[in-house]
Parts: sequence; C-alpha cells; structure tokens
Amino acid sequence: MKYAVRRAEKRDLADLKRMRIALQELLAGRDPRVWRLSEEMTDTLEQFYAAVMEKDENRIFVAAASRGRPVAMLMVRILNNANMDPTRFGRIDDAWVDPDWREQGVMSSLTRAAAQFLVDRQVSMVMLDWANNNPPSGTCWQKIGFEPLMTMGFASPRDILSRKE
Repeated sequence: MKYAVRRAEKRDLADLKRMRIALQELLAGRDPRVWRLSEEMTDTLEQFYAAVMEKDENRIFVAAASRGRPVAMLMVRILNNANMDPTRFGRIDDAWVDPDWREQGVMSSLTRAAAQFLVDRQVSMVMLDWANNNPPSGTCWQKIGFEPLMTMGFASPRDILSRKE
C-alpha cells in the first residue's frame, strides 16, 4: 500500500478528529484509568487542530493514501521552558496509524518528517509519552529511536490514604 507524508491541511480536519478519537478509544480500551479528552475538547477537536496548524512552531503531519485521505497523523510542537536546559524542545502528541496501515513504516515516516522539522529549527531534543498498557506503542517508539528515561506515577489520593504504613 502506498502513502505520502505531507503537512496536514484544513481539508484534513475531520480525519484528524476521527483519528484522535480512535486513539482515545484504543487507550481507554487498554486501560480505563487513562485520562480522556473532555466532551467539550472532543467536540472542538477540529478547531483545536486548526489553531495548532496556524502556528509556525507546530506541525501536524499526515500519511495520506493514494486518494489523499489521511490514514495516520502525528503532531509535533516546539515548546519553550526557560527553567530547563535545553530551553527549546520538541513534543510529539496525537500519533496514530489506522489499523490497516500499521507495520508498514508509516509512523517511522511521520516521525522522520517531524524530526526534520525540528532539525531545521535547531531543536536538539524531542519527547513523547506512551502508555505502559500499550506495548505495541512502546515497541514502535523504541524502534524509531526513543528511549524511556522517566516514569510518571498516578494514584488516587484516596488510594494513598487507604494504604497501611
């Protein structure tokens, strides 16, 4: 199957929303504790992605099938934190490949496009998150070159208080 990686356009907004909702459903199915988008955010995803696309420090890349319909997406943003070194870093979010297109190098191609975008802007580090209960995602990202460096812990305050010392 052939695909082409390109910058997302306004005509892709409905597909971006479709893919982000599919990502949320996949993650919730793997672990119901994973945070979900609010109903309001879900309803306004097209406006959110349109605003992301308007900023020069952001890119949304899609892999489009032969007829131009997106079958995968990846959002990359350049963030600044004056209290950190490096101050500027890249962040990847909302990465998705439709099931029929997996295991064909699509995510690798999208990530390479994001990496080139960051290199062109002298950004030296990029980060992303993946869910522990989604092993295929961790395998994919590590094959591309990401290494897990930190673990984030989550707990209910009530669960903490209910534990015996």
